[in-house]
Amino acid sequence: MDGASGYKPGDIPLKETDNRKLFFKSHYKGLLSFLVPILCGPILLGQPVLACRFIYVTVCMYLYYILDLMSRGAVAFGYVVFAPIAGIADSAKICTAYYTDLLFLVYGCCFLAIMMQSSRLSEHLGFIVIRYVGSNIKMFQLFLVVGDFLIAFLANPTAAAAFWITVAQAVLTEYDKAGVLRMYSEEERYEIGSPAYPTLPVVGIYLTLCYTATLAGAVSPMVNPNSSIVDAFRGELTIQNIMLIMVVPVILGICVTILWIQILFLGLLGGPVKRELRELKAINGIDFQESVAARKQALGPWKIHAILSCILVVITLIVMHTRKPRIYPGWDDISPTIITGYSVQSLGLIALFAAIPANYFFCRYYACREPENPGTAPSLLGWKAVNKSTPWGDILMLGAAFCCVFCAKESGLYKAIAKAMSEPRGGVLQFLCGACYGTLFTIFSPAHALGRLALPIMRTAVRN
Repeated sequence: MDGASGYKPGDIPLKETDNRKLFFKSHYKGLLSFLVPILCGPILLGQPVLACRFIYVTVCMYLYYILDLMSRGAVAFGYVVFAPIAGIADSAKICTAYYTDLLFLVYGCCFLAIMMQSSRLSEHLGFIVIRYVGSNIKMFQLFLVVGDFLIAFLANPTAAAAFWITVAQAVLTEYDKAGVLRMYSEEERYEIGSPAYPTLPVVGIYLTLCYTATLAGAVSPMVNPNSSIVDAFRGELTIQNIMLIMVVPVILGICVTILWIQILFLGLLGGPVKRELRELKAINGIDFQESVAARKQALGPWKIHAILSCILVVITLIVMHTRKPRIYPGWDDISPTIITGYSVQSLGLIALFAAIPANYFFCRYYACREPENPGTAPSLLGWKAVNKSTPWGDILMLGAAFCCVFCAKESGLYKAIAKAMSEPRGGVLQFLCGACYGTLFTIFSPAHALGRLALPIMRTAVRN
């Protein structure tokens, strides 16, 4: 940690050495930064030209992202720089494609999680969860699956993941303090100053929440991409059809996910993870309830910030649920000509988070802590906390994922794939091509963007 605290940008991340065999270990990122564009160069020789240029830019960008050759925020703007140069689309259209409603939804959900942490609402909810699951991490996983599925199905998967990951982090922190689980690994970090690596059980809990929210969204009538699919097949496919088609795969997927994560990350079939959890629980599990009770007492009763945050979280989920549920009219259906997207509900509630409480006298004398400077109001969501905790680089990379779908459309890639799939071939082969196409692009981009931009073009292949 002493080296991490003294590290400055530009310093050598590893200790200086005269051993030339360590050159690649120390400088492989700089070397790959030059090799990746060169090795991917033959892609540019293919046809159609614009589609191959798009594939070249996309492969290079995602290799830079996966191999962590550059910062994510820098990689995210690859399409802004290279798509106009490659003749794929105008820069104004590309910049507009970055910022969609769904991107602002992610901003809103991140800010909601930060508000829960700053008001200590997540800690209060974490102690409620511990009351039901105790120190049993497998029961904790099943509890999270149920809660995450309900919110993702009824409101929104992104909001469900943000809410429950924040609560899970509070519970895992209590487990770590009680000694029944190690939250961070003791593995030596490769880059000086980087965060500690989470242990396998912690990774398993986070993956459980992400996969459960995704699978719940696949069968929900309230969220995308189901709404986009219904709009693309208007008159041919209803939301009830999608729910009936997806219900069995979703249930099986959740069961397989739980079992898979328990085997790989929670030590269901034995291994070093199970031995470590068993040893920690044998040593510290007896005093777990007493230590948790002591920390809960130290936290104190629910304060006004936590109460207001809890009320606003409930209001947020209700607003998300009633926006456009498809099975009955929502508040977005009031105006048939104006679409009120995710950005309205997200950014509107963010403004509410920052505005409450906004009256100085109310804050000082009735509810909140006394402001440091007269005339300022300590709101539920302060910008300093937002600026510090928001993963800006990851969200910018999500914008690049939206732009990936847009650039693929502008380059003619979707039309080329639709033409190839509509050629006379066996039905099974065409089905496999469509399945591989959808799977590949949902790895690179959100399904909502694919359903809105790519699916209408792919319908031509189905009709042919």
